[in-house]
Amino acid sequence: MLVIRLKKGQKIKVARLPETYFSSGCYLYVGRAKRGLKKRLERHLRKDKKLFWHIDYFLRKAEVMEVWIKHNSFNECRVVSQIREFLEDSVIPQKKFGASDCRCQSHFLYLPDVDDLKILWKKLAFERAEIHGI
Repeated sequence: MLVIRLKKGQKIKVARLPETYFSSGCYLYVGRAKRGLKKRLERHLRKDKKLFWHIDYFLRKAEVMEVWIKHNSFNECRVVSQIREFLEDSVIPQKKFGASDCRCQSHFLYLPDVDDLKILWKKLAFERAEIHGI
């Protein structure tokens, strides 16, 4: 899971999804790498890359603040559902973002209250990855 900060609210065009206004603040992107977690994270953290995944488009304008990982049997659909249960004020800023291959509304969430990260950290029991030493 990427914990992302968008400093300034703005419209962003994400691949084939409609251009959408994203408020400034904290976002969570929940994904998985069946193989090659380290390589996937390194790619997400690079600024210079070919735009492929939805998150690539968003990260042109935003900054990854933290990376949370969970090893073995990770189901991103279930994690998004759990986050929505724990944090009822979380918002889906754009439908199908990161979820074009499943039935979920989105794998991308906006958190109006950054203090909710502390609650989430305890509830989900993720590990923080060292961003620069991935």
